Amino acid sequence: IIESCPSGALNYTIENLEADPEDSTPRAVSVFVAEGGPYAVSGSADLVDESFAAGAQHDQFTLCRCGASKNKPFCDGTHWNVPFDE
Repeated sequence: IIESCPSGALNYTIENLEADPEDSTPRAVSVFVAEGGPYAVSGSADLVDESFAAGAQHDQFTLCRCGASKNKPFCDGTHWNVPFDE
């Protein structure tokens, strides 16, 4: 379930070890446009001039499409509460 989280906000450890992104093979980049929601980006994409919060996934994240996120360019779920016509 965690690995299928479209935002990448969830992660886990196994035996107290987190996966090291530096040790992983780069994945092809894909962008899924969620109906009525954000762009879901997965793979080894570089987000230029943006910093990620500590512990945030760099190979899976969502980007705001509604323009109302308070955490731009990332989606914070605000699209659920504002009029958004794609």
